[in-house]
Amino acid sequence: MMKTKENVRILCTDDDEDDREFFAQAIADLHLNSPVEFCKNGPELLARLGDKNTDIPDIIFLDLNMPILSGLETLQKIREDDRFKNIPIIAIYSTSTTIDKVRNTFGLGANVYIVKPISFGDLKKIIVKVIETDWKKNFQDAKIESFVLTI
Repeated sequence: MMKTKENVRILCTDDDEDDREFFAQAIADLHLNSPVEFCKNGPELLARLGDKNTDIPDIIFLDLNMPILSGLETLQKIREDDRFKNIPIIAIYSTSTTIDKVRNTFGLGANVYIVKPISFGDLKKIIVKVIETDWKKNFQDAKIESFVLTI
């Protein structure tokens, strides 16, 4: 196991149950001492963030291709609230990347854009890379050239 930060509160929003289970298993396999919560869609995520009785997550993994409220619409609503301006948001798109999607996601305030990993090993590498990132520096030095995360 790679050394990672501990006690990072992770919130993952994905409408696909299999993908949520895949993510949960990856976290378990990494033996992270990090609590993980899941939401099924944008409105559920926004309700969760609006609940004053729950902790604000340290990192949000957000699927962009969701029904009801798209990931981009959800991202925009999150970034409109100053309480969440410093939460790293990892935008996940389940298909190939186009420059327009990348620019739009960057412009709405996501911190990183990834194409959903197909292999379990790649997913674990992405999670470790995200957790080990110095997000304070990332917010200051945000550049679209380094926005797409690859492993």
